[in-house]
Amino acid sequence: MQNINNYLSLLLAQQKTEILELALELKIFKLIEENINTIFIISSKININEHKTKILLDSLVFMELLDINQDKYLNTKFAKESFIYGTSSYCGDVFLHRKQLAGNGKKMMKSMFEEKKELEEIKIPKLWADASKKFLKQEQKNLIAPMAVDIIKNLKEFSSLNNMLDLGCSSGVIGLEITKNHPNVKTTLFDYEEVTNITKEHINEYNLQNRVFVLSGDIEKNDIGKNYDLIWCSNIFYFFKDKKEVIKKIYDALNPNGILVSCHVEIDTKNSLDENSFFTFYL
Repeated sequence: MQNINNYLSLLLAQQKTEILELALELKIFKLIEENINTIFIISSKININEHKTKILLDSLVFMELLDINQDKYLNTKFAKESFIYGTSSYCGDVFLHRKQLAGNGKKMMKSMFEEKKELEEIKIPKLWADASKKFLKQEQKNLIAPMAVDIIKNLKEFSSLNNMLDLGCSSGVIGLEITKNHPNVKTTLFDYEEVTNITKEHINEYNLQNRVFVLSGDIEKNDIGKNYDLIWCSNIFYFFKDKKEVIKKIYDALNPNGILVSCHVEIDTKNSLDENSFFTFYL
């Protein structure tokens, strides 16, 4: 039932985000995993008094990120998987980046309606390059790539794929993960030159220099290559002035019977969509 409490409770989310931001910056979950797990020891380690430390830790318990056993705090399964700093599955920087963007959300949403700001203006290569080093790399590897790999591996044409394009690749991790899970496919990662300079580093990390290559440019203005059996793209169409022209360019780049897999937030025929996905895009 809809009532004012539904909307008042939205304000509580702000407190929770501040708590999690502080915990990540202090590397609380890493400390606890290293058995620095009592209020006294944690308080000494982070140089915050015991009373305030207890408030922080108990807040994380309520957020289901910590458990407590007598006087010791323990990471929950999810916290271990996502918030232990330095691990391959760490997503803390994704959260911190999204929080930073959300801080500008009010200003951006207002400007979109009052100043008629176009989303195309967000196509700033340096911003995407900076994000690809850290935040988008974590997000693509831990959140998007597992889903993407599952989708591609379930295509009936999967075993016969030879050439693939990751269009608007950002960090390149999605294309790299798909390539890693296929014995033969060769992959082209396309994005702005500022971005693909970062992508090259990730190719080396995956040791796929013999099968993964970069092509740099602006999707609307430059050649994206040809003879692809598969083109993967996600969250790129919002920024194009002429979407039909981009679709035609993609079609022309595919082999006969080639496949386009496009992952975007869209309204379905019932005029509904996932609420979280919708608002996440506008961060």
